[in-house]
Amino acid sequence: PPFQMSFWRWAVAFAILLPFAIAQGRADAAQWRRELPFLAFLGVVGVTAFNCFIYAALHHTTVVSAAFINSFMPVATFLLAIAILHDRPSGRQLLGIVVSLAGALTIIAQGQPQRLFDLGLNRGDLLVLAGLLFWAAYTVLIKWRPTQLRPLAFLGTTVGFGVLFHLPLIAWEIPAAGPMAPTPDGIAAILYLAIFPSVLAYILWNRAVATLGPARTGMFMHLMPIFSAGAAILLLGERVFAYHALGIVLIVVGITLVTRAPARNQGH
Repeated sequence: PPFQMSFWRWAVAFAILLPFAIAQGRADAAQWRRELPFLAFLGVVGVTAFNCFIYAALHHTTVVSAAFINSFMPVATFLLAIAILHDRPSGRQLLGIVVSLAGALTIIAQGQPQRLFDLGLNRGDLLVLAGLLFWAAYTVLIKWRPTQLRPLAFLGTTVGFGVLFHLPLIAWEIPAAGPMAPTPDGIAAILYLAIFPSVLAYILWNRAVATLGPARTGMFMHLMPIFSAGAAILLLGERVFAYHALGIVLIVVGITLVTRAPARNQGH
């Protein structure tokens, strides 16, 4: 069940973060209290809403469709950065977005553009779209109002609120879909999700946004099709095709154009 899966992922992540968050938070107690309302909002947007929308979506759409829609996340991040941070991307950066997006779509469509037109939109695709908009908002907001807390205090608090805001969702889901069965595979998956895509990835992502800005950081989401294809080749024995090479080249060129373009202000 998607909401329970997301809840347990983040509950375990919170348990991992808690002792470190307490240790760092004690030194910044006054600042922590000042930032508490905003941290709660970030927990809703970046932990609860983003993950629950994506997990629920995958019950109603294909992975290919979800990847196709998610490939527009850097574009959404750029647009929100313009609206909220008043960033002004250069022509070179805009070209980089287009080139990188073309590379991501090349891999997703397996070199057959017609596949993208055959996907169609369903309820799951709309949920993916909502999820990526929440993630783009989270990325821009942590730059719009930079935290003065140390990293683990910041992340531990946002994750704690994210776990809390899951409770109404799982209170609805358990009677409707039943409780999540604690199988060995399920427990292993939850532990993986809690440690790597949750604790470690969020620490690195937050640091990247603080250093590079949301627009440039968001571009690296286009590396996901490359890593996914690489994992499929290594772990599932899938073959390497020409479209993999073409897509990788376009993504690398696009990211290079964006990240090496002269920044016009601090938002980039």
